[in-house]
Amino acid sequence: MTTLTRIRALAVGVAVSSTLLAGACGTSKAPVTAAPAAPTSPQATATGGGGLTEDQRERMTLVPQAKVQWDKAADTAVGNVPTSRLVDIELTTAGTAPGSSPAAAVPVWDVTVAAADGTVHDVHVDAVNGKVTRSRVEPGQDAEDKSKVAAELKAATTTARQAAKTATDRKAGTVTAVELDDDVWSVDVVTPDWNKTTYDIDAAKGTVVREHVDRD
Repeated sequence: MTTLTRIRALAVGVAVSSTLLAGACGTSKAPVTAAPAAPTSPQATATGGGGLTEDQRERMTLVPQAKVQWDKAADTAVGNVPTSRLVDIELTTAGTAPGSSPAAAVPVWDVTVAAADGTVHDVHVDAVNGKVTRSRVEPGQDAEDKSKVAAELKAATTTARQAAKTATDRKAGTVTAVELDDDVWSVDVVTPDWNKTTYDIDAAKGTVVREHVDRD
């Protein structure tokens, strides 16, 4: 279990027991590159998603709604926590009731950033207007957790933007997630056929070590 996964597992445990339901540099950022436009699929649009899998239909609904691209949302989250760096970011939904239509989903960038000492913060950025809707310190972190996160970020000489560019240079599409885990940046790219390709990129060398296409 990775450090970040362990922190999140502890956070869930704290939330349940109390019955509450509830990666860019802070001081030096690489130049922002223009994010690819949301993919479009004439066939999918014409058929209303007919013939697509559930995951593909979800991407077809969610991705075009995200007017704020991942890099802008990452900048906003990092700017919200002084001297922090991006750990991961993912396009997801929030504020929808169980059983509600996917069209009612509110697109949100769920961002994890870490301060200089490795303290992990969870920040939500509205993917439509770019505003921070939640910012909190993840509970359950100890000194060892923070030290491991700080060390992994220090070793990641390849930035999240560089990793995302490497991925989209391989395959044009929309970046929907970037995550640093075990010295690897994992970048999800959604293509015009609504499939998702994940590229694992060595966080020190910047080279692609794995490519996986999710056609589900």
